[in-house]
Amino acid sequence: MSDAKRRLLIVITLSEWGGVQSYVLNTAKEALKRGYDILVAASGHGELADRCEADVIPFHELHQLKRELSPIADISAVQELRTLMKSWKPDVVYLHSSKVGVVGSIAAKLAGVPRVVYRIAGWSFLDPVSPLQKSIRRWSERLTAKLKDVIIILHPNDHALAITSHITPREKLVVISNGVDLKKFETSFLSRADARARLETLWEAGIRRTSSDQQPQSHAVTPSTPLVLTIANFYPTKNLLGYLDAIAMAHRTRPEARFLVIGDGEERQALETKRTALGLEQVVSFPGAIRDASTLLPGADLFTLPSLKEGMPWVILEAMAAGLPCIATDVGANKWMIGSVGWIAQPGNPQSVANVIVDALSNPDKARKNGEAAIQNVATRFTAEKMWKDTFDVLQRP
Repeated sequence: MSDAKRRLLIVITLSEWGGVQSYVLNTAKEALKRGYDILVAASGHGELADRCEADVIPFHELHQLKRELSPIADISAVQELRTLMKSWKPDVVYLHSSKVGVVGSIAAKLAGVPRVVYRIAGWSFLDPVSPLQKSIRRWSERLTAKLKDVIIILHPNDHALAITSHITPREKLVVISNGVDLKKFETSFLSRADARARLETLWEAGIRRTSSDQQPQSHAVTPSTPLVLTIANFYPTKNLLGYLDAIAMAHRTRPEARFLVIGDGEERQALETKRTALGLEQVVSFPGAIRDASTLLPGADLFTLPSLKEGMPWVILEAMAAGLPCIATDVGANKWMIGSVGWIAQPGNPQSVANVIVDALSNPDKARKNGEAAIQNVATRFTAEKMWKDTFDVLQRP
């Protein structure tokens, strides 16, 4: 069967924007270039749906699929997906996220879909949840693995974990790392000056969002202020509450530094409350979620991602592509990605995160060299060309 006749259904749990949703959109665009018929399906009508519509990519809104574990809703989600698959008749179903990996593979089996490929950004049983939840999630992955032809894993650590957890699909496990088109990506960045000006504006907006007082001039972000940027959804796995503790520690040594956290989510109120309790109202800014926030990366001086759990975060690749020195915790692919061109801290350890922040801010020459080396790291190890070749080799039926 030629690519021109192939029908590809891409399913993800939620339509709200994040790294996996960005990948789904780009996969759909790449598939269209290769002559596939495409349909993207997700729960809700969030930013992914809006972007699909803007790019004239067919989108199907799911109504029964929920992120939370719910047996009744999950059975309904299987039925809804089975109906969609029976009517649209895909040649390949491409599943994203742990929930869709389970319910989507069951639906595909019931609908008789010829090929099922599952891409896992990070095993959900590594989330900071109860032991019972971890066990349920691990067994769900193990039991439904045989309903999938191929499972795509993003980095060697998760591949090894799949082996030890006996997660074995019909054909194979394969590592396909995230990759970027560096030249194309560089053209999307704002200039250093324009990005910095935009970040300074966002800083002011994030401070005043929760304060009725005029921000004192001594606390304003200027072009010479060390500015540490984080872009993340406000979810527990991102550990932004713990990050505030690390910022408070780093602030004692580097009081001139400012921290801008772009994003939004369920922990916003808790973060704002803790920021006040720690006396960081003029040190940390929460301006909200910003569309295409990655274009602003050149305006920062340092990028930090303090997560408790990750797969292979796109935002780290983007920050390295922008030449930013990066700090990340030793979870998922972070250490493997960054290597010797950044700083790695212990997850869930605010003092460890604070120490590397202080080290990076106190050694600007080292930070600059790490940022320059990070660009080369992306160019040689994480290319979009290899990612797409390997991905579509898997999506094709043997």
